[in-house]
Amino acid sequence: MGMSTSFMLTGLLLMLFLICALAIYFLARLRFKAQNNGSFNVAWRAHAGDPWRAGVCHYSEDFLKWYRVISLRWGSNRRWERADFEILEAAIDTEPGSDFALAILHCRAPRQGFSEPDDFWLAMNEHDYSGLVSWKESAPPRTQMVY
Repeated sequence: MGMSTSFMLTGLLLMLFLICALAIYFLARLRFKAQNNGSFNVAWRAHAGDPWRAGVCHYSEDFLKWYRVISLRWGSNRRWERADFEILEAAIDTEPGSDFALAILHCRAPRQGFSEPDDFWLAMNEHDYSGLVSWKESAPPRTQMVY
């Protein structure tokens, strides 16, 4: 075997290793984000005509965080505060003869680090929409001080 053949084989093995490592990272990230309590599947888009981007939302005490499905970033791609998050309009779309109903929400909230609110759209199933509305309308849990 010549020097160039072994060099090509090493490069090929290294590339295969990197592809496998990236695939494992994506699967681990998605599994971790999707299994948290308060997580649900949701699609996001910035403008009405834009394509939808698949993701997972997670509500915490004061924030709604959106994680894009395919992303190298471990943290959230979007984050909105509960107090500033508004649902301007909601449309429930059901297919005839189907048990599945899709909720498309027109929302407004300032992006993290910005004061001006942005309009954006979220799409989720009807049950997740009910959970989101309950989260938005409820007060965040507070710990009581015992003296």
